[in-house]
Amino acid sequence: MRIAQVTGFLGSGKTTFLTKLAAEIMERGHKVAIIVNDVGHINVDQKVMSSHGLTVKEVAGGCICCEVQGTFTTTVVNLHIGHKPDVILVEPSGVAIPWGLKQAVADAVKNSGLDIVHSPIVTFIDCTAIEEQMAFVGRLISTQIREADAVMINKIDLCTEDEINKCIDMIKKTDGSANIMIGSAVTSDGVKEMADLILNNTSKRYDEAIEKGLFKEQYGG
Repeated sequence: MRIAQVTGFLGSGKTTFLTKLAAEIMERGHKVAIIVNDVGHINVDQKVMSSHGLTVKEVAGGCICCEVQGTFTTTVVNLHIGHKPDVILVEPSGVAIPWGLKQAVADAVKNSGLDIVHSPIVTFIDCTAIEEQMAFVGRLISTQIREADAVMINKIDLCTEDEINKCIDMIKKTDGSANIMIGSAVTSDGVKEMADLILNNTSKRYDEAIEKGLFKEQYGG
């Protein structure tokens, strides 16, 4: 069973893209379940996803990666017992950061005893609003970019080529080695490529000592 997680600030288009992604993965013969954990928006996301015939489990009470790791593990185990999905897609809170998501999956592996493969974590960037978002929550977005396994520039159907290139330049300045993808749920650009990434690759291994060191370096304390 694979667990694939996406992160990205509020409004980056994760939910809509995930419905297309799930459909693509199912067309390839895999059973998919989705866990959503967007604080304040869980019910809306659940309705959108359930309308596409997808299995959805709510994880309430806070961010998957910190406050409710135990509940996350229980949810993964219950999904495995009740539905036996091949792939679980996880949409955490828009303020989640990748190192915390890696820890959540590492804990799920350790505490559940399940054979879990951690697919690459993808950070979604809203191409239409990145400049404004960087002005207000730049440190969060920069962290989401640096610590992800891949970065998806989303909503390219609403952007000019110049705007897309500016977004690419910003990501490269933040992380020169970033694996950059471009996509749109409206046009389905990037959906097949992201499905390939999730089904054929793995996330960098979680190492608590290394991740805590990086966190201290970036945030202090």
